[in-house]
Amino acid sequence: MAVTETRVKVAIVSSWRGSREVKWKDAIGVIQNDGITLKYLRMGEVIGEDTFSFSSLSDLSVNVPDNYKLNPEKEHFGMKFYIPGRGELMLILTIGDNLLIYDEKKFREFIHTIFEVLINGKAVKLLLARIKGGAINMESKWEDGSLRIVSIKSAKKGTTERNIVVLDSTKKPIPIFSDVEDMDVEEIDMDGKKVEAWKIKHFYVNETITSYLYIPEKKTRLYVLRYLIRYIPGYFEFVRKLSKEFPVLQAEFKEVIEKELKELESLDEMEKQILMALYSGLNPLEVHQFLGLDEREIEEIYDRMIDKGLLKIVMIRKVVDLTREGRKIVNKLIEYGLVAM
Repeated sequence: MAVTETRVKVAIVSSWRGSREVKWKDAIGVIQNDGITLKYLRMGEVIGEDTFSFSSLSDLSVNVPDNYKLNPEKEHFGMKFYIPGRGELMLILTIGDNLLIYDEKKFREFIHTIFEVLINGKAVKLLLARIKGGAINMESKWEDGSLRIVSIKSAKKGTTERNIVVLDSTKKPIPIFSDVEDMDVEEIDMDGKKVEAWKIKHFYVNETITSYLYIPEKKTRLYVLRYLIRYIPGYFEFVRKLSKEFPVLQAEFKEVIEKELKELESLDEMEKQILMALYSGLNPLEVHQFLGLDEREIEEIYDRMIDKGLLKIVMIRKVVDLTREGRKIVNKLIEYGLVAM
């Protein structure tokens, strides 16, 4: 039975026999509980179909190389399957340019539904609030639960967001991945045996606690990590610590870090000092004095940084402030030890 469907552009890239040719087809994508079916179209008529079982799925939301993309400005979603006799296949989904046929919002919901089908109902064990107030909570016991993606209100931010929760035995949602402060992997005792569980420090019911989540299925662990990377990008560093068992994720993180370092290294020392000075709250009209520059020199540098998207003008006389990108750069400079506060 179909869960949802939408119009897509699809390409299948096979590792078999070294094939790397990309051919795009029009299709209707249909998500079922056990897989995804592609009904290929020509002149609006169905001319054939392919079905990919989720039991053959090895990864999803994978990086799609730019040279594979139909239109780099459009969202692309990659899924990897291993099919006996066909080898590893990368299924790439995107949408075409004709907005009368393709719906961007429906496409995003279609992708989200794939995660829902793969994650919802998966069995887990939860040790809620094992640490409270910095001390071990002896009343905390392992409980059976299941995962579910729901819309839930953040206790800390007060905003509603879609996230993964654990449903306990009474179907009460525990927002284990909301308001996270840290995550790691730790070996812990579970009913007399040692298991590798996720140690999650999070804000819950007006206080910060530490809970443990054990997900027995490796594929489910991968799908959860992929969901967090895709839909909660601020958890990048947390997910990186949980992903050591997945070399493909570690390789992707390494690529992201190398790209960020390359971007940071493109800044000259004066630009770094200006970013840090403004980040520290120094009046932009006094930065030139602080750095020993004359007004003409500082304005030339400001112009260059405005062109890079790191600064924005907030007054006529080049009173500037950091942009969102500028603040992000400063945080990365500090994180990688390229500057000191």
